[in-house]
Amino acid sequence: MRRAKIVSTLGPASNTVEMISKMIKAGLNIARVNMSHGTHESHKQLIANIREASKIVGQEVAVLIDLQGPKIRVDKLDEPLELKSNSEWVIGTSKEKEKYPEYKDCFIPTVYENLVNDCHDGARILFDDGLMVARAITKDRGVYKIKVEVGGTLKSNKGINLPDCDVSAPAFTKKDREDLIFGLQENCDYIALSFVRRKEDVQEVKYLLHSLKKNVPIISKIEKPQAVDNLEEIIEVTDVIMVARGDMGVELGNHLVPAVQKKMIRMCNERHVPVITATQMLETMTDNPTPTRAEASDVANAIWDGTDAVMLSGETAAGKYPVETIAMMDSIILEAEKEPKERPFLRHMDLSNVNASVMVAASMIAEKIHAKRILSVTESGHSCLKISQFRPRTPVLGITNNIGTVRKLSLFWGVTPFYLADYDEDNFDFQKDIIEKVKTDLELVNGDKLVITRGDGKFFARGSSNSVKVEIIKDRPKVPGGQEVLKEASDKKKKILLDTSVCASCQNCVHICPHDIWKVTDDELSNTYINEPRISECTMDYECIRVCPTGAIEILPMDN
Repeated sequence: MRRAKIVSTLGPASNTVEMISKMIKAGLNIARVNMSHGTHESHKQLIANIREASKIVGQEVAVLIDLQGPKIRVDKLDEPLELKSNSEWVIGTSKEKEKYPEYKDCFIPTVYENLVNDCHDGARILFDDGLMVARAITKDRGVYKIKVEVGGTLKSNKGINLPDCDVSAPAFTKKDREDLIFGLQENCDYIALSFVRRKEDVQEVKYLLHSLKKNVPIISKIEKPQAVDNLEEIIEVTDVIMVARGDMGVELGNHLVPAVQKKMIRMCNERHVPVITATQMLETMTDNPTPTRAEASDVANAIWDGTDAVMLSGETAAGKYPVETIAMMDSIILEAEKEPKERPFLRHMDLSNVNASVMVAASMIAEKIHAKRILSVTESGHSCLKISQFRPRTPVLGITNNIGTVRKLSLFWGVTPFYLADYDEDNFDFQKDIIEKVKTDLELVNGDKLVITRGDGKFFARGSSNSVKVEIIKDRPKVPGGQEVLKEASDKKKKILLDTSVCASCQNCVHICPHDIWKVTDDELSNTYINEPRISECTMDYECIRVCPTGAIEILPMDN
């Protein structure tokens, strides 16, 4: 089972129900809707297609609405501009161009109103993801004179970065607010906030969500130098962190991104905040059916660093091989996870929260008894998040009756959502409604173990909250086999059978039988066996069958 999750951007190459269904089957967990492109009408249809594809495949995926943030771009150009190295230009808003006829042949228009006020002498101005570099010389009334250091061809709508300036543009714009309201109306599961620089940017959106009585997790995209400097305070107020390596590379320099990425993932792991690593992870697969070795290593290293999820952008939004790209990322992650990351030491974890301590205990118990699954019963998903951040070796089923929580769990490392769609509070039977289904779906056999935790909320209120229970499977059909697994002894009245393939050597039968019919070998494995010379003493009261936790014992009257 893959533990880390896959976020994938949907676009023209991947917006149909058929294609999304294939992507979900290939491994898609979270569908990203980029609000920088398209209309609310097209996004509404895309989200409807995601929900329909989830229904067809039988697996819920989360919808992530990614807000655009402030738009700092080149305005419309009549024709591309050739920026030659060492040439001088001026930059300002399009409306200023007519005021400065002396600059009409060297004017770069921008849509950002405050660029001239935000800029200062000596500041770098980067165009088209840093492919062209200019330096601010001096301000001339409503425009700024700049000198090109690295030239190139500048086209309309290309991005502008001001890495040396304290940009006054708000992280949360009017358009973002409208897009956020739209996303909430469409029941989105996550909101990604662009251009985050300080904790107040996140808190502004949190306050709005609170006033609207909406509890949607916020993903803070870390892409600005100021955000890297303020990372600790941003982590404290956000729900998820995204290592947005695109603009980060442009503004910090690509040579610094690997070290910053490792630092960010480590800080998030230590503070138990999920983290997504994004941008150009399998960029080559936009046009090619296979990635480069370096890209495969990039994904694997993010997994080994401890990222909770990895994200695809243009590869699946506009690429030729969206399904193959997800399948390739799935394969890389599975291979990387064969070398598990070391878990945080308990002494470094904050276990003052009762829920967190219970989840850690459940994880450790499951590992020690070799449980097949941890069943984490939750209403809000909070307890699953706690257990996820401990990085349990045992796969986790997040069991809930809330469809919104099911989708939210799609991002949590190591957690598989388990939706109880027909939950009836008045007639609910945990054993019948969940345990039996899990036994069947996972093809469990006698002797297999499940660790069950009940955490937050009122869900399954009749069970104990903040509790851990071990369930031993003991009523599944016996494993058919010869004498190597099925031992037997008989006399004229009875036949006693012992299925050694499921016997847990718990010695319950040894302790309860007063006739010494059951014995345990003296070796370290403590294997249970039938003491044949004593079976005539058996009174057939079936007490050994009653106490056997795995159903390994049967006593059959000979007249049957």
